[in-house]
Amino acid sequence: MPFARVMFLIAAVTLASGLLSAQSVDITEYSGVAGATAITAGPDGAMWFVENIGKIGRISTSGAITEFALSNPQAGPRAITAGPDGALWFTEGSATGNKIGRITTTGTITEFAIPTASASPFGITTGPDGALWFTESSGSNSKIGRITTAGAISEFSLPSPNRGPNFITAGPDGALWFTEYWGNKIGRITTAGAVTEYDIPTPNSGAFGIAAGPDGALWFTEQTANKIERITTAGVITEYSVPTSGAAPLGIATGPDGALWFTEPNKIGRITTAGAITQFVLPTSGTPYQIAVGPDGALWYDNTTRIGRAQLPQSRSGAFSHLAAGAGWTTVITLVNTSPVPVPLTVVLRDGLGGTMTLPLTVTQRGVSQNITGSSIAATISPNATLLISMGDRLTALQTGWAEVLSTGPVGGFAIFRTSQQGGMASEGTVPLQTQFPYALTLPFDNTAGYVMGVALANLSGASATIAVTVWDESGAQLDAPAITIPGNGHTAFELPREVPLSGGKRGIVRFQSSAMGGLSGLGLRFSPYLTFTSVPVIQ
Repeated sequence: MPFARVMFLIAAVTLASGLLSAQSVDITEYSGVAGATAITAGPDGAMWFVENIGKIGRISTSGAITEFALSNPQAGPRAITAGPDGALWFTEGSATGNKIGRITTTGTITEFAIPTASASPFGITTGPDGALWFTESSGSNSKIGRITTAGAISEFSLPSPNRGPNFITAGPDGALWFTEYWGNKIGRITTAGAVTEYDIPTPNSGAFGIAAGPDGALWFTEQTANKIERITTAGVITEYSVPTSGAAPLGIATGPDGALWFTEPNKIGRITTAGAITQFVLPTSGTPYQIAVGPDGALWYDNTTRIGRAQLPQSRSGAFSHLAAGAGWTTVITLVNTSPVPVPLTVVLRDGLGGTMTLPLTVTQRGVSQNITGSSIAATISPNATLLISMGDRLTALQTGWAEVLSTGPVGGFAIFRTSQQGGMASEGTVPLQTQFPYALTLPFDNTAGYVMGVALANLSGASATIAVTVWDESGAQLDAPAITIPGNGHTAFELPREVPLSGGKRGIVRFQSSAMGGLSGLGLRFSPYLTFTSVPVIQ
Protein backbone atom coordinates (compact mmCIF):
# COMPACT_ATOMS: atom_id res chain seq x y z
CA MET A 1 0.00 0.00 0.00
CA PRO A 2 1.71 3.26 -1.06
CA PHE A 3 2.75 5.74 1.59
CA ALA A 4 1.01 8.48 -0.40
CA ARG A 5 -1.91 7.79 1.91
CA VAL A 6 0.22 8.99 4.82
CA MET A 7 0.97 12.48 3.55
CA PHE A 8 0.57 14.51 6.71
CA LEU A 9 2.43 15.87 9.69
CA ILE A 10 3.40 18.56 11.98
CA ALA A 11 6.29 17.59 14.15
CA ALA A 12 8.03 20.23 16.06
CA VAL A 13 8.47 23.76 17.19
CA THR A 14 11.04 24.51 19.88
CA LEU A 15 12.05 27.52 21.87
CA ALA A 16 14.86 29.58 20.45
CA SER A 17 17.70 29.37 22.94
CA GLY A 18 21.30 30.33 23.51
CA LEU A 19 23.10 33.66 23.60
CA LEU A 20 23.35 35.91 20.59
CA SER A 21 26.70 37.05 19.28
CA ALA A 22 27.37 40.77 18.95
CA GLN A 23 27.66 40.34 15.19
CA SER A 24 24.25 38.71 14.97
CA VAL A 25 22.21 41.72 16.15
CA ASP A 26 21.61 44.10 13.25
CA ILE A 27 21.41 47.66 14.62
CA THR A 28 20.18 50.65 12.62
CA GLU A 29 19.86 54.20 13.97
CA TYR A 30 17.72 57.02 12.57
CA SER A 31 18.71 60.65 13.17
CA GLY A 32 16.50 63.73 13.17
CA VAL A 33 15.25 63.87 16.77
CA ALA A 34 16.34 65.79 19.85
CA GLY A 35 16.26 64.76 23.50
CA ALA A 36 14.48 61.43 22.95
CA THR A 37 14.12 59.76 26.36
CA ALA A 38 11.34 57.15 26.13
CA ILE A 39 9.75 54.95 23.48
CA THR A 40 6.81 52.56 23.11
CA ALA A 41 4.92 50.62 20.44
CA GLY A 42 1.80 52.40 19.21
CA PRO A 43 -1.52 50.90 18.14
CA ASP A 44 -0.93 52.09 14.55
CA GLY A 45 2.04 49.86 13.72
CA ALA A 46 4.63 52.56 14.50
CA MET A 47 6.83 53.47 17.46
CA TRP A 48 6.09 56.57 19.52
CA PHE A 49 8.60 58.48 21.65
CA VAL A 50 8.95 61.63 23.72
CA GLU A 51 11.47 64.44 23.24
CA ASN A 52 12.33 66.58 26.25
CA ILE A 53 12.26 69.66 24.02
CA GLY A 54 8.47 69.52 24.22
CA LYS A 55 7.56 67.16 21.41
CA ILE A 56 6.01 63.76 20.85
CA GLY A 57 7.53 61.77 18.00
CA ARG A 58 6.41 58.93 15.76
CA ILE A 59 8.69 56.71 13.71
CA SER A 60 7.46 54.13 11.22
CA THR A 61 9.15 50.74 11.05
CA SER A 62 10.86 51.98 7.87
CA GLY A 63 12.34 54.97 9.71
CA ALA A 64 10.05 57.87 8.69
CA ILE A 65 9.82 60.38 11.57
CA THR A 66 6.95 62.74 12.38
CA GLU A 67 6.94 65.17 15.33
CA PHE A 68 4.07 66.83 17.18
CA ALA A 69 4.84 69.90 19.31
CA LEU A 70 3.27 70.40 22.75
CA SER A 71 1.80 73.81 23.54
CA ASN A 72 4.42 74.19 26.29
CA PRO A 73 7.99 73.65 24.99
CA GLN A 74 9.11 73.32 28.62
CA ALA A 75 6.59 70.60 29.52
CA GLY A 76 9.37 68.03 29.88
CA PRO A 77 7.70 64.85 28.58
CA ARG A 78 9.37 61.84 30.22
CA ALA A 79 7.57 58.59 29.47
CA ILE A 80 4.94 57.29 27.04
CA THR A 81 2.73 54.22 26.74
CA ALA A 82 -0.07 52.90 24.55
CA GLY A 83 -3.42 53.42 26.22
CA PRO A 84 -6.48 51.18 26.27
CA ASP A 85 -8.36 53.69 24.10
CA GLY A 86 -6.19 53.51 20.97
CA ALA A 87 -4.23 56.66 21.86
CA LEU A 88 -0.81 57.27 23.42
CA TRP A 89 -0.47 58.65 26.94
CA PHE A 90 2.56 60.46 28.33
CA THR A 91 3.81 62.31 31.38
CA GLU A 92 4.90 65.96 31.53
CA GLY A 93 7.40 66.08 34.35
CA SER A 94 8.62 69.66 34.53
CA ALA A 95 7.38 72.22 37.04
CA THR A 96 5.53 74.05 34.25
CA GLY A 97 4.23 70.80 32.81
CA ASN A 98 2.89 68.71 35.68
CA LYS A 99 0.30 67.07 33.45
CA ILE A 100 -0.69 63.80 31.88
CA GLY A 101 -0.96 64.06 28.11
CA ARG A 102 -2.90 62.10 25.52
CA ILE A 103 -2.12 62.08 21.82
CA THR A 104 -4.12 60.34 19.13
CA THR A 105 -2.38 58.55 16.28
CA THR A 106 -3.26 61.54 14.07
CA GLY A 107 -1.55 63.96 16.45
CA THR A 108 -4.40 65.53 18.44
CA ILE A 109 -3.13 66.36 21.93
CA THR A 110 -5.16 66.67 25.15
CA GLU A 111 -3.63 67.48 28.54
CA PHE A 112 -4.89 66.88 32.09
CA ALA A 113 -3.48 68.82 35.04
CA ILE A 114 -2.39 66.79 38.09
CA PRO A 115 -4.07 68.02 41.31
CA THR A 116 -0.81 67.96 43.30
CA ALA A 117 1.44 70.87 42.45
CA SER A 118 4.97 69.99 41.26
CA ALA A 119 4.12 66.30 41.29
CA SER A 120 6.82 65.64 38.67
CA PRO A 121 5.10 62.71 36.91
CA PHE A 122 7.58 60.21 35.52
CA GLY A 123 6.64 56.67 34.43
CA ILE A 124 3.28 55.65 33.01
CA THR A 125 1.61 52.37 32.01
CA THR A 126 -1.80 50.92 31.25
CA GLY A 127 -3.28 49.12 34.25
CA PRO A 128 -5.40 45.96 34.35
CA ASP A 129 -8.41 48.11 35.22
CA GLY A 130 -8.49 50.01 31.92
CA ALA A 131 -6.97 53.17 33.41
CA LEU A 132 -3.48 54.68 33.14
CA TRP A 133 -1.19 54.55 36.17
CA PHE A 134 1.74 56.88 36.68
CA THR A 135 4.38 57.79 39.23
CA GLU A 136 4.91 61.17 40.90
CA SER A 137 8.62 61.39 41.58
CA SER A 138 8.74 64.69 43.47
CA GLY A 139 10.65 64.11 46.70
CA SER A 140 8.09 65.88 48.85
CA ASN A 141 5.15 63.99 47.34
CA SER A 142 6.04 60.42 46.35
CA LYS A 143 2.68 59.31 45.03
CA ILE A 144 1.21 56.91 42.51
CA GLY A 145 -1.44 58.38 40.26
CA ARG A 146 -4.30 56.91 38.28
CA ILE A 147 -6.07 58.58 35.38
CA THR A 148 -9.09 57.28 33.54
CA THR A 149 -9.36 57.66 29.77
CA ALA A 150 -11.87 60.43 30.50
CA GLY A 151 -9.21 62.33 32.47
CA ALA A 152 -10.31 61.74 36.09
CA ILE A 153 -7.23 61.59 38.31
CA SER A 154 -6.78 59.84 41.68
CA GLU A 155 -3.59 59.91 43.76
CA PHE A 156 -2.25 57.43 46.32
CA SER A 157 0.49 58.46 48.74
CA LEU A 158 3.41 56.15 49.48
CA PRO A 159 4.17 55.38 53.15
CA SER A 160 6.66 58.26 53.36
CA PRO A 161 8.02 61.07 51.17
CA ASN A 162 11.32 61.06 49.27
CA ARG A 163 10.69 57.66 47.71
CA GLY A 164 11.27 58.95 44.17
CA PRO A 165 9.09 56.44 42.29
CA ASN A 166 10.29 56.21 38.70
CA PHE A 167 8.95 53.67 36.24
CA ILE A 168 5.84 51.56 36.62
CA THR A 169 4.45 48.47 34.89
CA ALA A 170 1.49 46.11 35.13
CA GLY A 171 2.43 42.89 36.91
CA PRO A 172 1.23 39.34 36.26
CA ASP A 173 -0.71 39.42 39.53
CA GLY A 174 -3.19 42.13 38.60
CA ALA A 175 -1.31 44.85 40.48
CA LEU A 176 1.04 47.64 39.41
CA TRP A 177 4.77 47.46 40.24
CA PHE A 178 7.16 50.40 40.39
CA THR A 179 10.72 51.33 41.28
CA GLU A 180 11.65 53.73 44.10
CA TYR A 181 14.88 55.43 43.09
CA TRP A 182 15.49 57.21 46.40
CA GLY A 183 13.57 54.83 48.64
CA ASN A 184 15.68 51.85 47.45
CA LYS A 185 12.57 49.72 47.26
CA ILE A 186 10.27 48.04 44.79
CA GLY A 187 6.67 49.01 45.26
CA ARG A 188 3.42 47.23 44.50
CA ILE A 189 0.04 48.92 44.38
CA THR A 190 -3.30 47.24 43.86
CA THR A 191 -5.96 48.84 41.69
CA ALA A 192 -7.70 49.74 44.96
CA GLY A 193 -4.64 51.69 46.10
CA ALA A 194 -3.08 49.34 48.68
CA VAL A 195 0.70 49.74 48.68
CA THR A 196 3.34 47.15 49.61
CA GLU A 197 7.09 47.83 49.49
CA TYR A 198 10.06 45.45 49.27
CA ASP A 199 13.59 46.43 50.32
CA ILE A 200 16.31 46.03 47.70
CA PRO A 201 19.32 44.16 49.18
CA THR A 202 21.94 46.54 47.74
CA PRO A 203 21.95 49.98 49.44
CA ASN A 204 21.50 53.05 47.24
CA SER A 205 20.88 50.88 44.19
CA GLY A 206 19.18 53.54 42.10
CA ALA A 207 16.26 51.37 40.99
CA PHE A 208 15.08 52.73 37.65
CA GLY A 209 13.32 50.77 34.88
CA ILE A 210 10.95 47.86 35.48
CA ALA A 211 9.16 45.34 33.25
CA ALA A 212 7.10 42.19 33.57
CA GLY A 213 9.29 39.25 32.58
CA PRO A 214 8.44 36.15 30.56
CA ASP A 215 8.86 34.02 33.69
CA GLY A 216 6.04 35.47 35.77
CA ALA A 217 8.38 37.75 37.75
CA LEU A 218 9.25 41.46 37.53
CA TRP A 219 12.68 42.57 36.32
CA PHE A 220 14.22 45.95 37.08
CA THR A 221 17.45 47.88 36.63
CA GLU A 222 19.72 49.38 39.29
CA GLN A 223 21.44 52.37 37.74
CA THR A 224 23.79 53.10 40.65
CA ALA A 225 24.48 49.54 41.74
CA ASN A 226 25.07 48.41 38.12
CA LYS A 227 22.77 45.40 38.41
CA ILE A 228 19.74 43.76 36.86
CA GLU A 229 17.27 42.47 39.43
CA ARG A 230 14.43 39.97 39.47
CA ILE A 231 11.61 40.08 41.99
CA THR A 232 8.88 37.50 42.30
CA THR A 233 5.31 38.53 43.03
CA ALA A 234 5.97 37.28 46.57
CA GLY A 235 8.82 39.78 46.92
CA VAL A 236 11.88 37.50 46.60
CA ILE A 237 14.72 39.42 44.93
CA THR A 238 17.68 38.03 42.96
CA GLU A 239 20.50 40.30 41.78
CA TYR A 240 22.73 39.95 38.69
CA SER A 241 25.74 42.22 38.22
CA VAL A 242 26.32 43.75 34.79
CA PRO A 243 29.84 42.72 33.64
CA THR A 244 30.92 46.22 32.56
CA SER A 245 31.91 48.43 35.46
CA GLY A 246 29.78 51.56 35.69
CA ALA A 247 27.35 50.38 33.00
CA ALA A 248 24.44 52.10 34.79
CA PRO A 249 21.51 50.14 33.25
CA LEU A 250 18.33 52.14 32.74
CA GLY A 251 15.36 50.86 30.71
CA ILE A 252 14.30 47.22 30.47
CA ALA A 253 11.77 45.23 28.44
CA THR A 254 10.92 41.64 27.57
CA GLY A 255 12.21 40.74 24.11
CA PRO A 256 10.74 38.44 21.46
CA ASP A 257 13.39 35.83 22.27
CA GLY A 258 12.19 35.18 25.83
CA ALA A 259 15.01 37.21 27.40
CA LEU A 260 15.08 40.70 28.94
CA TRP A 261 16.77 43.57 27.09
CA PHE A 262 18.08 46.69 28.82
CA THR A 263 19.78 49.97 27.98
CA GLU A 264 23.00 51.46 29.29
CA PRO A 265 25.26 54.28 28.06
CA ASN A 266 26.58 53.40 24.58
CA LYS A 267 25.15 49.86 24.73
CA ILE A 268 22.11 47.67 24.92
CA GLY A 269 22.20 44.47 26.95
CA ARG A 270 20.44 41.12 27.07
CA ILE A 271 19.86 38.98 30.15
CA THR A 272 18.31 35.54 30.11
CA THR A 273 15.91 34.50 32.84
CA ALA A 274 18.81 32.41 34.21
CA GLY A 275 20.93 35.57 34.55
CA ALA A 276 23.38 35.27 31.61
CA ILE A 277 24.23 38.73 30.27
CA THR A 278 25.40 39.80 26.80
CA GLN A 279 26.13 43.41 25.80
CA PHE A 280 26.11 45.08 22.38
CA VAL A 281 27.90 48.33 21.52
CA LEU A 282 25.74 50.90 19.71
CA PRO A 283 26.84 52.50 16.42
CA THR A 284 26.55 55.98 17.96
CA SER A 285 27.63 56.89 21.48
CA GLY A 286 24.89 58.17 23.72
CA THR A 287 22.58 57.20 26.56
CA PRO A 288 19.51 55.22 25.52
CA TYR A 289 16.93 55.42 28.30
CA GLN A 290 14.15 53.08 27.27
CA ILE A 291 13.73 50.04 25.04
CA ALA A 292 10.60 48.39 23.64
CA VAL A 293 9.54 45.71 21.19
CA GLY A 294 8.05 47.07 18.00
CA PRO A 295 5.21 45.72 15.87
CA ASP A 296 7.91 44.33 13.55
CA GLY A 297 9.40 42.19 16.33
CA ALA A 298 12.55 44.32 16.51
CA LEU A 299 13.82 46.12 19.61
CA TRP A 300 13.58 49.90 19.46
CA TYR A 301 15.37 52.35 21.75
CA ASP A 302 15.81 56.09 22.14
CA ASN A 303 19.34 57.49 21.98
CA THR A 304 18.92 61.24 22.53
CA THR A 305 19.43 62.45 18.94
CA ARG A 306 18.62 59.12 17.33
CA ILE A 307 16.07 56.34 17.42
CA GLY A 308 17.64 52.88 17.21
CA ARG A 309 16.33 49.58 15.89
CA ALA A 310 17.95 46.24 16.81
CA GLN A 311 16.82 43.33 14.67
CA LEU A 312 17.42 39.95 16.28
CA PRO A 313 18.54 37.06 14.06
CA GLN A 314 16.16 34.29 13.16
CA SER A 315 17.26 30.77 13.91
CA ARG A 316 15.63 27.39 13.44
CA SER A 317 13.02 27.14 16.15
CA GLY A 318 10.96 24.30 14.82
CA ALA A 319 10.11 21.93 11.98
CA PHE A 320 7.14 20.38 10.30
CA SER A 321 8.53 16.98 9.43
CA HIS A 322 6.14 16.06 6.65
CA LEU A 323 4.00 18.07 4.28
CA ALA A 324 1.74 16.75 1.55
CA ALA A 325 0.06 18.88 -1.08
CA GLY A 326 -2.00 17.89 -4.09
CA ALA A 327 -3.70 14.79 -5.43
CA GLY A 328 -6.46 15.08 -2.84
CA TRP A 329 -4.15 15.91 0.10
CA THR A 330 -4.12 19.23 1.90
CA THR A 331 -2.06 20.37 4.86
CA VAL A 332 -2.92 23.44 6.93
CA ILE A 333 -0.19 24.70 9.22
CA THR A 334 -1.26 26.81 12.19
CA LEU A 335 1.35 28.88 14.02
CA VAL A 336 0.48 30.87 17.14
CA ASN A 337 2.27 33.42 19.27
CA THR A 338 1.29 33.24 22.93
CA SER A 339 4.03 35.63 24.07
CA PRO A 340 3.31 39.29 24.94
CA VAL A 341 5.46 40.63 22.07
CA PRO A 342 5.46 40.23 18.26
CA VAL A 343 7.60 37.41 16.86
CA PRO A 344 9.00 37.56 13.30
CA LEU A 345 9.37 34.20 11.57
CA THR A 346 10.09 32.55 8.25
CA VAL A 347 8.72 29.17 7.16
CA VAL A 348 10.89 27.46 4.54
CA LEU A 349 9.49 24.55 2.53
CA ARG A 350 11.97 21.81 1.63
CA ASP A 351 11.77 18.72 -0.53
CA GLY A 352 13.01 15.25 0.35
CA LEU A 353 16.58 16.04 -0.75
CA GLY A 354 16.84 19.17 1.39
CA GLY A 355 16.31 21.68 -1.41
CA THR A 356 13.52 24.25 -1.47
CA MET A 357 10.05 23.24 -2.62
CA THR A 358 7.85 25.77 -4.40
CA LEU A 359 4.10 25.35 -3.89
CA PRO A 360 0.91 27.37 -4.40
CA LEU A 361 -0.07 28.51 -0.89
CA THR A 362 -2.87 30.33 0.86
CA VAL A 363 -1.60 32.45 3.74
CA THR A 364 -4.13 33.82 6.24
CA GLN A 365 -3.28 36.42 8.84
CA ARG A 366 -5.48 38.89 10.72
CA GLY A 367 -8.47 37.40 8.89
CA VAL A 368 -7.07 38.24 5.43
CA SER A 369 -6.12 35.45 3.00
CA GLN A 370 -3.59 35.80 0.21
CA ASN A 371 -2.74 33.31 -2.54
CA ILE A 372 0.96 33.14 -3.33
CA THR A 373 3.39 30.74 -4.95
CA GLY A 374 6.71 30.30 -3.23
CA SER A 375 9.06 28.20 -1.16
CA SER A 376 9.08 30.44 1.95
CA ILE A 377 6.70 32.59 3.95
CA ALA A 378 7.91 35.55 6.03
CA ALA A 379 5.58 37.10 8.59
CA THR A 380 5.42 38.71 12.00
CA ILE A 381 2.87 37.20 14.38
CA SER A 382 1.41 39.67 16.87
CA PRO A 383 0.84 38.66 20.51
CA ASN A 384 -1.93 36.06 20.82
CA ALA A 385 -2.36 36.05 17.03
CA THR A 386 -2.43 33.18 14.52
CA LEU A 387 -0.86 32.51 11.12
CA LEU A 388 -2.32 29.84 8.80
CA ILE A 389 -0.58 28.36 5.77
CA SER A 390 -2.64 26.05 3.56
CA MET A 391 -1.27 23.94 0.73
CA GLY A 392 -2.68 21.39 -1.69
CA ASP A 393 -5.99 22.96 -2.71
CA ARG A 394 -4.62 24.33 -5.99
CA LEU A 395 -2.26 21.50 -6.84
CA THR A 396 -3.12 18.37 -8.85
CA ALA A 397 0.17 16.44 -8.60
CA LEU A 398 1.29 15.21 -5.20
CA GLN A 399 4.34 16.93 -3.67
CA THR A 400 5.81 15.99 -0.33
CA GLY A 401 8.54 17.36 1.88
CA TRP A 402 8.98 19.17 5.18
CA ALA A 403 9.27 22.71 6.51
CA GLU A 404 11.59 24.47 8.91
CA VAL A 405 10.48 27.39 11.06
CA LEU A 406 12.97 30.20 11.63
CA SER A 407 12.07 32.81 14.23
CA THR A 408 13.45 35.26 16.76
CA GLY A 409 11.46 33.71 19.59
CA PRO A 410 9.19 30.86 20.60
CA VAL A 411 6.09 30.01 18.60
CA GLY A 412 3.67 27.13 18.88
CA GLY A 413 1.53 25.29 16.41
CA PHE A 414 0.02 22.21 14.86
CA ALA A 415 -1.11 20.97 11.48
CA ILE A 416 -4.34 19.46 10.29
CA PHE A 417 -3.92 17.07 7.38
CA ARG A 418 -6.82 15.88 5.28
CA THR A 419 -7.54 13.57 2.35
CA SER A 420 -10.61 12.14 0.64
CA GLN A 421 -10.80 8.44 -0.11
CA GLN A 422 -12.81 6.67 -2.77
CA GLY A 423 -16.51 7.20 -2.25
CA GLY A 424 -15.93 10.74 -1.00
CA MET A 425 -15.19 9.82 2.63
CA ALA A 426 -12.79 12.37 4.12
CA SER A 427 -10.26 11.65 6.82
CA GLU A 428 -8.11 14.11 8.73
CA GLY A 429 -5.79 14.15 11.70
CA THR A 430 -4.19 16.65 14.04
CA VAL A 431 -0.72 16.40 15.51
CA PRO A 432 0.45 18.44 18.54
CA LEU A 433 3.80 20.16 18.24
CA GLN A 434 6.98 18.43 19.35
CA THR A 435 8.99 20.76 21.57
CA GLN A 436 12.43 19.16 21.43
CA PHE A 437 14.68 17.73 18.72
CA PRO A 438 16.51 14.74 20.19
CA TYR A 439 18.82 12.46 18.25
CA ALA A 440 16.58 9.48 18.98
CA LEU A 441 12.81 9.06 18.61
CA THR A 442 10.67 6.09 19.62
CA LEU A 443 7.37 5.25 17.94
CA PRO A 444 4.88 2.61 19.11
CA PHE A 445 3.36 0.64 16.23
CA ASP A 446 0.50 -1.78 15.64
CA ASN A 447 0.55 -3.60 12.32
CA THR A 448 -2.02 -6.21 13.30
CA ALA A 449 -5.56 -6.88 12.03
CA GLY A 450 -4.96 -5.03 8.77
CA TYR A 451 -3.62 -1.87 10.39
CA VAL A 452 -0.40 -0.34 9.04
CA MET A 453 1.94 2.20 10.67
CA GLY A 454 3.45 4.89 8.45
CA VAL A 455 6.53 6.88 9.47
CA ALA A 456 7.82 10.32 8.44
CA LEU A 457 11.26 11.59 9.46
CA ALA A 458 13.09 14.88 8.87
CA ASN A 459 16.86 15.19 9.25
CA LEU A 460 17.42 18.53 10.96
CA SER A 461 21.15 18.45 10.29
CA GLY A 462 22.78 20.05 7.28
CA ALA A 463 24.86 16.90 6.90
CA SER A 464 23.71 13.53 5.63
CA ALA A 465 22.54 11.30 8.47
CA THR A 466 22.51 7.56 8.93
CA ILE A 467 19.42 6.65 10.93
CA ALA A 468 19.78 3.45 12.92
CA VAL A 469 16.39 1.68 13.10
CA THR A 470 15.84 -0.76 15.95
CA VAL A 471 12.56 -2.66 16.30
CA TRP A 472 11.21 -4.62 19.28
CA ASP A 473 8.00 -6.59 19.45
CA GLU A 474 5.49 -6.14 22.26
CA SER A 475 7.35 -8.61 24.48
CA GLY A 476 10.60 -6.68 24.13
CA ALA A 477 12.31 -9.08 21.70
CA GLN A 478 14.41 -7.31 19.08
CA LEU A 479 13.19 -7.96 15.56
CA ASP A 480 15.54 -6.09 13.27
CA ALA A 481 18.09 -3.27 13.17
CA PRO A 482 18.31 -1.82 9.63
CA ALA A 483 19.62 1.66 8.72
CA ILE A 484 18.20 4.54 6.68
CA THR A 485 20.20 7.34 5.04
CA ILE A 486 18.60 10.81 4.86
CA PRO A 487 20.34 13.69 3.02
CA GLY A 488 21.25 16.88 4.87
CA ASN A 489 18.05 18.80 5.63
CA GLY A 490 16.29 15.92 3.92
CA HIS A 491 13.20 13.89 4.60
CA THR A 492 11.79 10.41 4.12
CA ALA A 493 8.40 8.73 4.50
CA PHE A 494 7.58 5.04 4.40
CA GLU A 495 5.36 2.26 5.65
CA LEU A 496 7.08 0.47 8.51
CA PRO A 497 6.42 -3.09 7.23
CA ARG A 498 8.06 -2.19 3.91
CA GLU A 499 11.22 -0.81 5.59
CA VAL A 500 11.23 -3.45 8.34
CA PRO A 501 9.40 -6.53 7.00
CA LEU A 502 9.64 -8.34 10.36
CA SER A 503 7.35 -5.70 11.88
CA GLY A 504 4.48 -6.77 9.66
CA GLY A 505 1.57 -8.28 11.55
CA LYS A 506 3.11 -7.35 14.91
CA ARG A 507 2.91 -4.75 17.64
CA GLY A 508 5.89 -3.14 19.34
CA ILE A 509 8.13 -0.08 19.23
CA VAL A 510 10.62 1.25 16.73
CA ARG A 511 13.51 3.55 17.61
CA PHE A 512 15.20 5.90 15.15
CA GLN A 513 18.62 7.27 16.12
CA SER A 514 20.52 9.80 14.00
CA SER A 515 24.28 9.89 13.51
CA ALA A 516 24.31 13.61 12.64
CA MET A 517 24.19 16.75 14.75
CA GLY A 518 20.89 18.61 14.66
CA GLY A 519 18.48 15.90 15.70
CA LEU A 520 15.38 14.33 14.23
CA SER A 521 11.75 15.23 13.90
CA GLY A 522 9.08 12.69 13.11
CA LEU A 523 5.68 11.19 13.66
CA GLY A 524 3.58 8.17 12.78
CA LEU A 525 0.20 7.69 11.16
CA ARG A 526 -1.75 4.49 11.79
CA PHE A 527 -4.04 3.45 8.95
CA SER A 528 -7.03 1.18 9.34
CA PRO A 529 -8.11 -1.37 6.72
CA TYR A 530 -10.76 1.19 5.73
CA LEU A 531 -8.03 3.82 5.01
CA THR A 532 -9.05 6.03 7.92
CA PHE A 533 -6.10 7.10 10.02
CA THR A 534 -4.97 8.26 13.44
CA SER A 535 -1.79 10.20 14.14
CA VAL A 536 0.65 8.68 16.63
CA PRO A 537 3.19 10.99 18.31
CA VAL A 538 6.77 9.92 18.88
CA ILE A 539 8.18 9.37 22.37
CA GLN A 540 11.27 11.41 23.06
